[in-house]
Amino acid sequence: MSEGIGTTDPVAAPAEPAAPTGEPTSYIGEDGDTLLDGWKGKYLSEDIRGEAVFDRAKTLSGLFKTTASAERMIGADKMVKPSDKFGDEDWDAYHAAGGWTNEPIPISAPEGLPEGIWSNERAKTYSDGFNKLRLNPKQVAGIMEMHNADLIQQITDNINNTDTASAQLKTDLLSEKGNAYTQFEHNGNVAIERGSEGESPEFKERIVKKYGNDPDIVRLLGNLGGRIGESGSVSVVQMAATPVDIEAKLDEIRNSDAFMKPTHPGHKAAMANVARLHEEKANIRQPL
Repeated sequence: MSEGIGTTDPVAAPAEPAAPTGEPTSYIGEDGDTLLDGWKGKYLSEDIRGEAVFDRAKTLSGLFKTTASAERMIGADKMVKPSDKFGDEDWDAYHAAGGWTNEPIPISAPEGLPEGIWSNERAKTYSDGFNKLRLNPKQVAGIMEMHNADLIQQITDNINNTDTASAQLKTDLLSEKGNAYTQFEHNGNVAIERGSEGESPEFKERIVKKYGNDPDIVRLLGNLGGRIGESGSVSVVQMAATPVDIEAKLDEIRNSDAFMKPTHPGHKAAMANVARLHEEKANIRQPL
C-alpha cells in the first residue's frame, strides 16, 4: 500500500525488562524498617562490619536508637572492665563509676533491737569497713538489711531459749518446794526488803524488775531470807498464806501472758504454779 494521508508508523514492541543480576536493589523490607540479610555488606564499610552492635540490629529504627543512646554516652563516666593489671587508682576509678563516694556511709541501729546491743563504735566500725571495701550506698543498704534481720533473729532466739530454760528452772523449784513455795517466796521478799534498807524506792524497783522472775535469784533470795529469819537478824513474822493471799496470787498468774498464751515459754511453769496454789488452798484448815 502506498503511503498517504491517514497512515501511521507501525507501533514499536515494548522493551523487555532488564534481566535480574542476582543482587537485591534494597536491603530494607517492604515495611521500610526491617533490615534484610546482607544489609551490612551493602551499607557498612569492611572495617566496622564485625562490630557486635550491628549483629543485634534488626531494624532501621532500632539502629537509630542505638546510635542516639551511644551519642548520649559520649563524655559520660564509663566503667572499665577490671583486669589483672589494675592498680589501686584503677580500682578506685572502677568503684567510683559504680557509685562509691570514698566517704563513710552513716549506719543506724536497726529497728526493734534491744537497748545495749548497738553502739556508736559498732556503727563506725561497719561504716569504715564498708568504705574500705569501696561499697556504694545501695550495696551497704543491702548488706545491712540482711545483717539486721539475722541479728534480731539471733537475739530473739536467745531470749526464747533463756525464757524456756528459766521456765523449766521455775517448774523444778515449784515442784521441789511444793506447798512451801509461798513461804519460800515470802522469804525472798524479806531478803529484798532487808537488802534495800537505806536505798531509794527506785533501787528496790529495779532489783525486782531485773531479777524477780529469775528462778536462780528467787532461790537465792528465798534461801537468804529464810536464814535471816532464822538468825534473828531481822524480825520476821512467819505467817502462813491465807486463802485470800493465795487467790490474789492466782489472779496475778491467770492474768499473765505466760498463763494466757500456750506458746509462751513460761506457760508450763504458770500452769504448774496454778495447780500447786489450788492444792495449797484446798489444804488450808478452815476455822471451826
